[in-house]
Amino acid sequence: MVGADSASWPISIQTSGEDVSWTSPDEVRPDGGEYDLQVSITGVSVDVTYFGFNFGPIDVSDQLPDSSFGGIVEGPCPIDGGTTSILEPAPPEPVTIAFDIELLLDDNGFGNMLMDNIVLGTATTSIPIFGEVTVQLETVYVDLVMDVVAIGTPCSSDLNGDNQTNVDDILQLLGAYGTNDPDSDVDGDGAVGVNDVLALIAAWGPC
Repeated sequence: MVGADSASWPISIQTSGEDVSWTSPDEVRPDGGEYDLQVSITGVSVDVTYFGFNFGPIDVSDQLPDSSFGGIVEGPCPIDGGTTSILEPAPPEPVTIAFDIELLLDDNGFGNMLMDNIVLGTATTSIPIFGEVTVQLETVYVDLVMDVVAIGTPCSSDLNGDNQTNVDDILQLLGAYGTNDPDSDVDGDGAVGVNDVLALIAAWGPC
C-alpha cells in the first residue's frame, strides 16, 4: 500500500482576501482504519495600511484564541478532517479578522486544505511615530502544521484493493515473493515471505 504511516506537513498561507487551497507534497496510506489528524496554527501575521502607508508584517498570534484542532477520524480515505473558524473579536464587535480552514484527506491519502470566508477588517494598534491608530488589514499570513497518523488497516491482506482477499492477492504476493515490495508485504516486516502467505490465507474472504 502506497503512503507512509504518518506525516507532518508545514503549511504557509498568504492571502489578501482570496480563497487559498493547498495539497500536501506526499501522502499517508489511504487504508487506515482510523486517522489521528491534528492541526496547529503556529503563527498569524498581517500587513496593514494607515493613510496610504504600509506596515507589516505585524505578528498578531498572541491576539487570537488557541485555534489548534483535530481528533480521531474513522477511515479509510477519503476523510473529512473538519473545519475550524477564526473570528476576532467576538460578535457583536466589528470583525477585525476572520477565516475558515477546512481539511481533508483525499482518496489517495494526500492532505488538502481550503482557507475561505476570509474577512480583513480594521484594528486599533500602535505604530511608531503615529502611536495608537486604526488601521486597515490588507494581507494575512498564516503558518500551520498538519500532523496525520494512520492507525490500523481494515484489510492489510487485500493487496489489490478490491475489498476481498482471494486468488488475485495470492498471485500478486507470489509474484513478489523474496523481495521487499511494500505493496505485497502483508505483515509489514519489510520482506515478502512465508509469513505473508500464511497471514493472507488466514484472512481469506471478504474484508
